[in-house]
Amino acid sequence: MEHHLRRNLEINENIRPQALLQALSLIVNPSTSDSTLSSILKTLTLSLKNPNTNPFLSHHILRLFSLLFHHRLQLPHNLISTVREFSLLPSTSARSLADSLACLSISDINVNDESTFLSLVLRPCISVRHWLLLNASKFDIRPSVLLTVLLGFTKDPYPYIRGVALDGLAELCKCIVVEDESLIHGCYFRAVEFLFDSEDSVRCSAVRAVSACGQLIVASKQERSKRDWSDALFLQLCSMVRDMSVKVRIEVFSALGKIEIVSEYILLQTLSKKASSATKEMNFPGQYADKIFRIPASSASFAFLHGLEDEFSEVRESACRALQTLAILSADFTNEVVNFLMDVLNDDSTAVRLQALDTMHHVAMVGQLKVQQAHLHMFLGILLDSHSLIRCTARKVLKLTELPSLAMFKMCVDGLIRDFELYPQDETEVFSALFMVGQNHGKFLVSLINEVSQMVEPSSGGKLGYDNARKASYLVLATSAPVSMKQQTCSIPPRIFSYAVTLLGRITRSLAEIVDQRTLLTYLSYCSRFTFVSASEFFKVEKHLEGCDVQLIQRCEVISNYHIRRKLQLKEAESSLLDFQVEQNKEINCVNIILQAVIDIWPSLKLGLIDEVTRTLRNLKAELAMISDNNHSGELVFALLYIDALERLGHLCSHLMFSKEFYCHKWGKLDCSLGKLDRCLRDMRYKFIGLSKEDNVLILELIIANGILTLCKMEACADKTTLKKLHSVMSCIEHICGEGSTVSSSFVVEVQKSLSEIDTTSCPILDNPYLLLKSLEHFTPSKVVSSGSLKCMEAELHFQGNDFQNPLPFISGLPVGVSLDITLHNISSENRLWIKMSLEEKLTQFVFLDFHEFEGHNEVRKFTFVAPFYQTPRANCFSLKICIVLECMSDDDQLFRSCGGPNHEVAHLCEEKEVYFSVVVR
Repeated sequence: MEHHLRRNLEINENIRPQALLQALSLIVNPSTSDSTLSSILKTLTLSLKNPNTNPFLSHHILRLFSLLFHHRLQLPHNLISTVREFSLLPSTSARSLADSLACLSISDINVNDESTFLSLVLRPCISVRHWLLLNASKFDIRPSVLLTVLLGFTKDPYPYIRGVALDGLAELCKCIVVEDESLIHGCYFRAVEFLFDSEDSVRCSAVRAVSACGQLIVASKQERSKRDWSDALFLQLCSMVRDMSVKVRIEVFSALGKIEIVSEYILLQTLSKKASSATKEMNFPGQYADKIFRIPASSASFAFLHGLEDEFSEVRESACRALQTLAILSADFTNEVVNFLMDVLNDDSTAVRLQALDTMHHVAMVGQLKVQQAHLHMFLGILLDSHSLIRCTARKVLKLTELPSLAMFKMCVDGLIRDFELYPQDETEVFSALFMVGQNHGKFLVSLINEVSQMVEPSSGGKLGYDNARKASYLVLATSAPVSMKQQTCSIPPRIFSYAVTLLGRITRSLAEIVDQRTLLTYLSYCSRFTFVSASEFFKVEKHLEGCDVQLIQRCEVISNYHIRRKLQLKEAESSLLDFQVEQNKEINCVNIILQAVIDIWPSLKLGLIDEVTRTLRNLKAELAMISDNNHSGELVFALLYIDALERLGHLCSHLMFSKEFYCHKWGKLDCSLGKLDRCLRDMRYKFIGLSKEDNVLILELIIANGILTLCKMEACADKTTLKKLHSVMSCIEHICGEGSTVSSSFVVEVQKSLSEIDTTSCPILDNPYLLLKSLEHFTPSKVVSSGSLKCMEAELHFQGNDFQNPLPFISGLPVGVSLDITLHNISSENRLWIKMSLEEKLTQFVFLDFHEFEGHNEVRKFTFVAPFYQTPRANCFSLKICIVLECMSDDDQLFRSCGGPNHEVAHLCEEKEVYFSVVVR
């Protein structure tokens, strides 16, 4: 091989490209031996050193070096040195130089030293200079030297060189220790100069550099000087809020939101429509114009007014986000911010309204939200917004809002009830908000309930009539009364609590994070027996209630601080989730927090924010993957599968639900996503032991959603198999709900209506695919609460001494046996397991595992099994992909139609392992 390549890489340039193609095919082939790759490496190195090598071929040789490093083996030190020497040659073209740098940057060997960087960065090639400045972190350069280089290139005549140099300064300031303050001051004022650059991209980079350098200066100062410099930084950035570039304005408000110390009089000036006389004479270090090198305090005037009233929604959103941090620095400023945010709630942009609510929620979490009665009408109007995520965030704000008067309390309750009447699907969240609002305003609550007590009484015919939204809401509100009164006496008539028992299931779903159904029933039963109930009395009686885990009072006493704690717990995963769940370990608590976050971000999908939803879901999966707890691996695996299923479902919904011509889609990737989602749901349904009825309903709802999306394919509509499966899954849900422990969701109800319409009309699903698709608008992921009792069925598969270079022998046409070391976890004798063996995806054979032949118990079984493969090909070599699968025993799954194999669909219990065979030479 080495001799063949050398011959092709010699002087004849017409043959060299063929040799390079041959080398490329060998490098990317996973079967190529290390000795062959070493020969290729040696030959290509000699060719690169050859001064007669065509520059075009040098470019491709360097690309092959990079492929070698990525795919097969680490490049030896002498080769790295060769590439480095090649990059330093004056004759090296700009294109080859860029490839050399890329090759050097991926090497673990430290040859990317300071001298290499300096010798290359001063070359006249602009693209190379840009690449080096952009990747300076990959070189071993002293911070002082790099700082000098970056400062020098801020004066480069090319805008994008200046921009990347300023970005380099910003990154450097985040990771260095200040030894010479004058040097950092010099960086800061150099960055300030470029706030007046003619290029938009340079000004954006300058804003980032000013922010980073300014923060470094502030951190190095003491007390009074720290505040002065922080004020100077804030004013310098405020001077840019009127910049002509939208991107610059967005960057400015983003930088303002990172400042943690600002004087109150400057903050108030940003929302004032008049310049304060007290600030007119005050000046700070900075640059206000080309030749004005002191920045006046009045430059902060109107800063956030301009941002909140900007013509571009992206700028308004950035300004609202910046206020999230700054609003908590001053009580007076907070009040002004809330007043202006109330106006922002009427913004045309959904993203801006959502960010304004999020900022208000942040303010409420630190206990500084004060809503005036004049503004309450405007805020309650947002509860009727058409977007569910807006309504959801508004309810979160109301849960933490302190209302100073009975009139405002009544307005708030009435607003929530109107939300429920207009959007019945919000019932769970509305009930939760009513409970929290009632618990936070005990005296107002008792007064209101006594006023409306006659309204919730049964009719003359004895009918309770609690399907009425207003009556049901008042009962939920009354439920929080004994808790809200704490040590005081609650004078609500006890019969009200007995009426609330009729809503037990609905209230339990709303308070799932606080109390279970059994505890709530005990609580309501006790309250209904006493005319005067107080939290302290109920607490004393709980120990006498045999068999009841009565902890509602202790739990509800911490509800008011619940949201604040939860914010902190997301940052400190080692702390407990809730006071009433301290007995649960921290890993399960973290899983529950992450799963709740999944539910919270799902409504963003309906706003078309699929990229944000996907990014968040992947981040949550990464957080789950970092939790390692062998005791609760079942919960972790289930949570990962659940998030993965929602991510795939979200992608499919975004492509199909919002397109009226979905038959025109190219079904390649979408069809693949449907298949992956189906396998994921199959794993969730069959691989876990200990699933509750709520978990089963959750999985079945996801299967229904997947089936509806599958019907978007024309062949699926024509086949009717998917439609039959939908009917079968719906029957399973009806059976579970018929037992009384769960209630059908609005999504299931809508699907049932659509299926009934299909069955009762002559219009087939193929003629009207939207009939079922529209029901997906009601789909909302159900909450999963990990209890720590889930077990996951898993398998481990091992075989020793086999790889591509050490194949097992076989005789063509005769059966062959494969000895497998198998370990099974949480597999009972009732499960049907198979060894699946696939030959190049064309031929699949199954071998049944009979547990009666093996020792071990249900939790762990270890044994060796020889799996026979009968249909060996007539070839010199072949490979088998082997794995262990679980047969999914269910009536609604499709039959497998495999000869001698499972009769139902299968779920993989381990990853596929590849076994190699080579024919016996006779």
